[in-house]
Amino acid sequence: MFLYQKLRQNPDLTVALVFALLTSFIAPPSLTEIGTRLNIPLLGLLLFLMCIVAGLRLSGFFAAIFQQLFKGNASGRSLGRFFIFSCYFSSMFITNDVALIIFVPLAIMVFTEARRIRLIVPTVCWQTIAANLGSMLTPIGNPQNLFIYSHYGLEPLEFLAITAPIVLLSGAAIYLATYTLTDCDVHLPAALEARLPWQKILPLLLLFSLCLLHVVHLLDFSLLAVIVVPALALLNYRLYKEADYKLLLLFALLFIGVGNLSHIEVFQSWPAKMLNGHEFWVSLLLSQLLSNVPATVLLANYTTAYTPLLLGVNIGGLGTIIASMASVISFKAYLQTRFSKPGYYLLTFTGSNLAVLALLLLYYHIYMTYGDMLAQLL
Repeated sequence: MFLYQKLRQNPDLTVALVFALLTSFIAPPSLTEIGTRLNIPLLGLLLFLMCIVAGLRLSGFFAAIFQQLFKGNASGRSLGRFFIFSCYFSSMFITNDVALIIFVPLAIMVFTEARRIRLIVPTVCWQTIAANLGSMLTPIGNPQNLFIYSHYGLEPLEFLAITAPIVLLSGAAIYLATYTLTDCDVHLPAALEARLPWQKILPLLLLFSLCLLHVVHLLDFSLLAVIVVPALALLNYRLYKEADYKLLLLFALLFIGVGNLSHIEVFQSWPAKMLNGHEFWVSLLLSQLLSNVPATVLLANYTTAYTPLLLGVNIGGLGTIIASMASVISFKAYLQTRFSKPGYYLLTFTGSNLAVLALLLLYYHIYMTYGDMLAQLL
């Protein structure tokens, strides 16, 4: 009964489970093949990052930064920009999901206590867009980036060369959009001075640095695991409960299912032929239906063109509310407020997403049409 309820609450997980079981029935994998397909280093790194960032969040580290920057009165626009660009920049290192988990409830709480609830919907919508696009910059910014980075064996500078221009353009567009926020006075309640547990925060930052060394291929995963696993247990074993095991299980099921597809004759050639030359558009459209993480795992086995795939699944995070599952985090946080208006939120969210999506599609057209010419000139 418990399992049935969980599957009903998580349709994406249900579909992935059916996909893995069905393909395993058609092309049964051996235990060795399952172990190879699971990509333990990728899943392990995701787990470590989730636990480390959860430790920083629970310590009050991020809330303390806000309290130091804003005291007394502030303008609604400056506060909105802080919350939006906190998501934009922090998502590059702590993932879009975690950035929204930290800063969306904080924005809602501050504007609610200050009685400026009209600022909540536009701020939260742009926080979500900022997190989805800012996270595009780095391999650890979101799960699909980490998968593509690992799957294609990319180098850090190679990855950044693809993502940096569009992330900079997105940041400029988001900043211009903040001028639509009401620039009213916001009275902030006096914050209590809290002493941060630096004896726990500094080790977490050190562990995070070790994860980054693994990402840039300077530290082997086995050595990373030997250090991080016991260190987290010694710091606070409860941090292991904070990880998003649903996402890890989703990845594992998709890895198994996609691996099985490669052993089914009908799926060995025609998907690659269909995808060839259309990676960007197929990944973008598929993300609107499945969300960009499953779309990435499903398509990566059938193409070597990682640039359009990387751009497609990240730009594809814009659009529908399920295009990026991180967007659902913000929506759920807003629904928990006593004054929530779901229809108004979805209308504002979709309109803002489509506006930025149109801009980035124009960028992609220019990039594909004139990119080689500009590269030769430079």
